Amino acid sequence: MQAMPQLLSDSWQSLRVWRVWMFLGVQDIKARFRRSAIGPLWILLNMSLFVVGAGVLYGVMINQPMKILLPYLVTGFTLWGFIVSSLTESGWAFVNAEGYIKQFCYPKQIYLLRTLVSSTIILLITLPAIIPVQLFFRSFSIVGWLLAVPGLLLLLLAVLGHITVCAYLGVRFRDLPHAANGILQVAFFVTPVMFPAKLLQERHLALIYQVNPFYYLLEVARHPILQGEFAAPETYAFAVLYILLVWGFAGLVARSLDARIVILL
Repeated sequence: MQAMPQLLSDSWQSLRVWRVWMFLGVQDIKARFRRSAIGPLWILLNMSLFVVGAGVLYGVMINQPMKILLPYLVTGFTLWGFIVSSLTESGWAFVNAEGYIKQFCYPKQIYLLRTLVSSTIILLITLPAIIPVQLFFRSFSIVGWLLAVPGLLLLLLAVLGHITVCAYLGVRFRDLPHAANGILQVAFFVTPVMFPAKLLQERHLALIYQVNPFYYLLEVARHPILQGEFAAPETYAFAVLYILLVWGFAGLVARSLDARIVILL
């Protein structure tokens, strides 16, 4: 019964030392691209090459005009990368911070926020890539981007929940990040990331995305950006429901494993 109050207290203390996890998150990005000629811009370059290649190929295969498909693809791929990182890389959040955890008395939750910072930085690097595509096809809307803010915040909450679950379970089950990576590769092809959801509707396969929580997380941010209006109310409702379930599970996992992290490491 004492675990939850202590966990909440540690979480609050983590928020108060925000300079620490902000610094660590930024340093992770710097270390990843140390001595690189263009640094984090490699992320943007690699994504652009993939989107252009896949966009042209898929456009021909599914007979979709580039004006519709390319903005949809680059937005979906950017947001999908944010979700994937929260379910794979976060499995190493505590493991990679073993030296810090055993030497310093900071609350362990700062390493969850550290992972969130580094993932968010990558999102902020890749997200503006959508704007040139929209400008080229004359579909850019500043109103749409403003309306996407609530959806992006929901996505951020979901990602932090993912990070919490995977970081704790990743210490107990070291194969989890590898398993999650394999599962997400399959999920990528059944989630409307590279193709519009209406294609599944036309083929009477709408159930594939209707039971897929990742679709709702993508859509609450993607739909406003592309259409200049809020997504359907039920989309936000399903996204919020999923976030509540994830956070409920995260609380159970954290309460069970928090006191044992040092031993498991």
